Amino acid sequence: MDIYCQECQEIVGRLADEKIPPNRKGHVTCPRCRAKIHVYRSQEETDRSGKGESTDKEGGLEARSYKAEFTGSGSEYFRIWIVNIFLTVITLGIYAAWAKVRTRRYFYAHTKLAGHPFDYLANPVAILKGNLIVGGGLILYNSSQFFSPLLTLAIIALFAISIPFLIWKSLRFYAHNSAFRNIRFRFRGSMKGSYMTYFLLPMCIPLTLGLIIPYWTYHRKRYFFSNLAFGTTSNIFSGEVKRFYATYLKAFLMIIAAAVIMALTVSLGAFSILPLLKSAASHGQEGFKLGVFFVIFGFLAYISMILIFTGIQQYIYARLTNYCWGVSRLGKVSFLSTIRARKLIWIRLTNILAIILSIGLFTPWAKVRRIRYILENLEVRTRGDLSEFAAATDDDESAYGDAATDFFDIEIGL
Repeated sequence: MDIYCQECQEIVGRLADEKIPPNRKGHVTCPRCRAKIHVYRSQEETDRSGKGESTDKEGGLEARSYKAEFTGSGSEYFRIWIVNIFLTVITLGIYAAWAKVRTRRYFYAHTKLAGHPFDYLANPVAILKGNLIVGGGLILYNSSQFFSPLLTLAIIALFAISIPFLIWKSLRFYAHNSAFRNIRFRFRGSMKGSYMTYFLLPMCIPLTLGLIIPYWTYHRKRYFFSNLAFGTTSNIFSGEVKRFYATYLKAFLMIIAAAVIMALTVSLGAFSILPLLKSAASHGQEGFKLGVFFVIFGFLAYISMILIFTGIQQYIYARLTNYCWGVSRLGKVSFLSTIRARKLIWIRLTNILAIILSIGLFTPWAKVRRIRYILENLEVRTRGDLSEFAAATDDDESAYGDAATDFFDIEIGL
């Protein structure tokens, strides 16, 4: 009898759908424990897999699996993106609210689950009001620098204190205006929880020399996932902080290993170029050669640091995203995310290169490419039907927090 880790059981099932031909037997190697699992795949399962749906029986209930899909394209989004930029510029930023809604509606409408698209229902006028308030605050901050440094510090302190409130309002607004099958999402987190997560814990980072960062990341993920609801059904998040510390520890060890490799490479480079510097010194060119060496070394070091930290960032994102979805449950619905860090790193680095070489024109293509990969590696599994969810009544949410967090690029999402 084959024995394999329970954590990889669902992943193995997905790999079997991809690798085993219909009406054939075969085996799939578990990507973590390396055990071989023997699988038989029928033609009926193949047909359901081609539609993004699979079913089986467990405990007398029908289990269904749906893969998220993204049907948008870079060329389509490019037309929306370029028009948004043009209209935002000629309207001095006023059109930015409509640009945000158009962008989100495009990505929502092209994100499908079980053949049904998502909807983004926000009113651009509400976002415009939030943009105007944020813009007014920015003008007040810039103006205060010409009057009194104390006034500037007071405005900065006021903004710092208001960040958790803005994030809380942003999460409520964003969830309230997101819908699937005419049922809205909700965010049930409290303002007190936001201040604990985004104000008190960050203040402890310098006091703990950064050791609290994994715990802070865990707290942010828990605040989001455990307070998210779909209609009347609340999400349950059962994550553990030790998995976050393990991920960050591995990332830290990767940084150390990369630093050691860089140091060895620099040392070997220095020894190899030393004879050239001595030869240049004998001809009176030591200063010039040394300057060229340090310019090249500085450039290579800078590129290497970008590659390293981009890779580490994507590694952490992939591992924690997979874990957080895996320990979340929305009623009878469970989730499976199978993002691979190496693939995500490759997408990120090539996207950056494409954007630089195209002077920014490949930005829509890069965004679509990344979102498509993330969504198409998300699977929803339910025992029952997705139509069993019931809608809930909720009050309209202000767009001020949404505008502020987007304007200042504060990370609050997944």
